[in-house]
Amino acid sequence: MQRKRSPYAIPVMLAVAALLALLVYGVVQTKGGDKIDRALAAGRHESAAVRRVRRIGTPGTTSIADHRGKVVLLNFWASWCDACKAESPAIERAYLKYRDRGFTVIGADVDDLTEKAQAFARRYKLTYPMVKYGSDNAAKDFGTRALPESFLIDPKGRIVAMQRYEIDDKWLESHVPKALEEAGL
Repeated sequence: MQRKRSPYAIPVMLAVAALLALLVYGVVQTKGGDKIDRALAAGRHESAAVRRVRRIGTPGTTSIADHRGKVVLLNFWASWCDACKAESPAIERAYLKYRDRGFTVIGADVDDLTEKAQAFARRYKLTYPMVKYGSDNAAKDFGTRALPESFLIDPKGRIVAMQRYEIDDKWLESHVPKALEEAGL
């Protein structure tokens, strides 16, 4: 007598295999993507990835290396992101307040069309430099998982602080002056 197999056996086995694959991927992604987080928690400063990216609003490319000697806030954002909209005024205020002391901001738009990124910058009156950054490269370079995310980089190119969500005036005022002071700027 032959045993009958349930018609659901194969779909259930495929679903279980897919869930296991997602679990393994999540563990691997978290391990690989939290290098900066672990270093900062241990009091170490990882070097920021240096990638040439296209500027928005002006021709050419730039990279973090072009800003050596300054304290840089690298802020990953997108035009559709509500938290990005909320933090933009605080970032602009910090940029205007500290830019004469050797501080700059690089607004890294993730995967928007250039027109949407430019409209976002105009709407929020953002005057700091903007660049295009692909989500795959942001994840690879900085472990970026969600937007917004910000990385404070010292004049030597090392990450000295980060925030994996929205930043505000309080965060900026507790980190930017300290980074400038430690850099002698």
